[in-house]
Amino acid sequence: MAQAHHAGTFGIELRHIRYFVAVAEELHFGRAAKGLHIVQPALSAQIKALESLLGVDLLERTKRRVELTEPGREFLRECYSILGRLGTAIDTVTGFARGMTGSLTLGYGANAALSGFVSSSIREFRSRWPNVEITLKEMPSRGVSKALRQNDIDIGFAAAIGSPEEGIASKTVGKWPWMLAVADNHKLATVGSVSVAQIGEENFAVYAEADGRANIAGALALFPGLSPLHIYKTSHVTSLMGYVSSGLGVAFAPSPMKTLNFPGVVFLDVSENIPHMEMLLLWRSHQVSPAVQNYLDCMERILVSGSMIDMTLTGQD
Repeated sequence: MAQAHHAGTFGIELRHIRYFVAVAEELHFGRAAKGLHIVQPALSAQIKALESLLGVDLLERTKRRVELTEPGREFLRECYSILGRLGTAIDTVTGFARGMTGSLTLGYGANAALSGFVSSSIREFRSRWPNVEITLKEMPSRGVSKALRQNDIDIGFAAAIGSPEEGIASKTVGKWPWMLAVADNHKLATVGSVSVAQIGEENFAVYAEADGRANIAGALALFPGLSPLHIYKTSHVTSLMGYVSSGLGVAFAPSPMKTLNFPGVVFLDVSENIPHMEMLLLWRSHQVSPAVQNYLDCMERILVSGSMIDMTLTGQD
């Protein structure tokens, strides 16, 4: 009997579970059949087939009543658990397919955070999809594409650096003018606007990757005519401003950097027409999950509404 029971369970279908639960709750085949919209003989046959597959009597039947056996009561508890797990699975998969559940990992750098893109987009996203788990990873702009290719993140903000890589889609979400950060006791601190010629032979601090490669936020090639006496490289924005505030050097920085309100630092406009720093939103073009698509839609609404534009974005094209 044990062998037949083990083999027989493979023939049990969801309809057997539903039919048994209906009879167990009604303890009446006629009412259960009516609720299931099937005829009573068919329901009786299905319950007998279930008992045969299990090798167990689930119900005691007489002409006047139907009762659950002890195994029947235990099986009913298991059936409720099965149906509950099935309902959870259905809710989970349909929610995931609509981007209502699941996870989203966002990579970003300092400029994206300072511009307000990260905070504002996450607030908007969570107001619509609160059940999506969000993880934030701070990283240099050069690391965003690599992190996407390695599936370490799902979407990311990065300063535009060269041409987009294969398999990576991008959208420009902001452009900002470059400013010059100087110490508040620097000789040019009060002039408001400077030309590159006025600071051509200063010491410079530049933002660089951890391996020392300067990225677009510190690429002096953008500013022809510079002949720095010395270049300090740092991979941290706070260190960059530390060089400036201490008077060790001056630094070019995109306008959102002003939001730091770093003590001892003054930001000056640059009079030359220099290409703005461009911020991109990047994602894998061949693998757009529902959560990523919802985030992209969220960013599109933010950009169209202009709700991201504040004092730090006045130079946006």
